[in-house]
Order: sequence, then structure tokens, then C-alpha cells
Amino acid sequence: MTRVRVGTRGSELALRQTRWVCGLLRQAHRDLEFEEIVIRTHGDIATGQPLDHDFPVGGFVSAIETALLEGRIDFAVHSYKDLPTAETDGLVIAAVPPREVPQDVLITRSEVELHSLPRGLRIGTSSPRRAAQLRRVAHVTIVPIRGNVPTRIAKVQSEVDAVVLAAAGIRRLGLRPAHMIELPVDRFVPAPAQGALAVQTRIGEALAEQLVALEDAPSRLAVEAERSFLRSIHAGCHTPVGALATVRNDTISLHGQLFSDDGARMVEGTEASRDPHVLGESLANRLKRELGGQGG
Repeated sequence: MTRVRVGTRGSELALRQTRWVCGLLRQAHRDLEFEEIVIRTHGDIATGQPLDHDFPVGGFVSAIETALLEGRIDFAVHSYKDLPTAETDGLVIAAVPPREVPQDVLITRSEVELHSLPRGLRIGTSSPRRAAQLRRVAHVTIVPIRGNVPTRIAKVQSEVDAVVLAAAGIRRLGLRPAHMIELPVDRFVPAPAQGALAVQTRIGEALAEQLVALEDAPSRLAVEAERSFLRSIHAGCHTPVGALATVRNDTISLHGQLFSDDGARMVEGTEASRDPHVLGESLANRLKRELGGQGG
């Protein structure tokens, strides 16, 4: 047996995702044995720090990438949307496994309808994108909150009337909240790479050849288009921007939403191409021009 060390954050969701990846690898390579190495990131330590412009880029992944570069782990499993758009020297995304559903969900204390949300409904989210999208459909009150998935759901009973979360996390944890609305992706375009995982290792690492067994080509094409869009916007996780790509017969269709910094103005559009990088850049440049034409 070959023992390999996998780096992961210690949240229940991160561990569930890492164990799912290791399970797939074990099916493909019976000689592999896995050792979990839990690494605390800045985001895990600074739990009270808001996810604003002062929050460091890569705050949920940098410590894990450092462990990879220093040889303390052999590969890592990340939520892809946590990775900065700039690649880290010496590291490579060896595989993108099949993507989970990308949309957001609204979990509420009591049953409500999306088209008639109560005025002043207190919704917990620290995402500028989610806040801007929700304010376009209802007069709601946004309450910044942080925490892992179960913690944020628990706050629906104590601090807020509702929370917005990625459906992927709910599904991976096997949770079934009593009151949950799936938000339509045409109006609530998700974060770039939401629902996707990134399996990362060192460039030139022999293990990379085995990690390729996890690769799902359509998932990688979609995520690369979405992240190219994000990179071309010159945006990070604090910018109100959404992107979702679909792949059919090697053609990628990308739908993007771009908001002004205050969330008051929005432009959106869709383009298609076979090249994810050209596609993301083209749509981003177009939407930036359109938003600028609205007044800045």
C-alpha cells in the first residue's frame, strides 16, 4: 500500500468532501491509503473577521497551499470557489471531480414564497452577491453572518429569519431543512465555481497521474470559464458577481451577472464558445463596459 497525506480544513463539510474524493480515488487505485491532515486556515482562526475587503485573498486556502509547497501533505481538496483566481507557483489543479449542483438555497424559519418575501425579512449572508440579488426581488434586511453550514442554519432559530447557502453543501452534508427554497440560477446566478471541488498537488508530483482518475472534463471546462470571467472582472470574493457555465457537445455557454460595488446596479449577459478562457474574458469585458455605461 502507498500512504498519501491529504490536506483539508477541519469543518464537517470539508471533511465530508475530502472523504468523498478519497473514496473515488480508492476505487480507481486500490493500492492507495490515505492519511487526513487537518490544517487551520486564516478563515478558521479569525472567525469573527467579516468577509470584507480586509479579509485576505486566499484566507481559506493559503495555509493548505503552504503545507503542500513545504511537503507536509501530498495533495489537498478545496472548495474551488475558495481559491484565488491567480494560480499559486509550484502548484497545479490535478483534477476537478464531477460538480455538485451550483445553485443557492434560501432556508427560512417558516414557510414563505420567493415572490412575496415579507418586507424587512432578516436574511443572514456575508456575500455581497447574494445580498445584491436578494435586494432586487424584495425589501429585505441583510445581516452579515459567518460560520460553517450547520452553524449558519442554527442562526435561523436565534438571530435571523433566513440564511442563504450553497445547495452543494446542504446536499453533501445530507441535511434536509424544513423550509428551503431553491433559488433559480437565471436570477440568482451563483458564485463562480460554486459546487465544484479542486484537487491540488505540486507540479511534477508523480501522484498527479493518479489524481487524474477524478477528472470530469465538463466540470473543469465550466469552472475555467467562470473563473476566467471572475479574473477578467478583476474581482475577488467580495465583489458582487455571479457566473454559471453549462457545457454541451464541447460548447460552453456562460451566463454572468455583474453588480456595482453598492449592489444598486446590475448588468448580465450570456455568451458561448469552445474556449473557456476566451469566453470568460469576452463576457467580462462586455459587462464591464455596459456597467460603466450606466454611470460607473
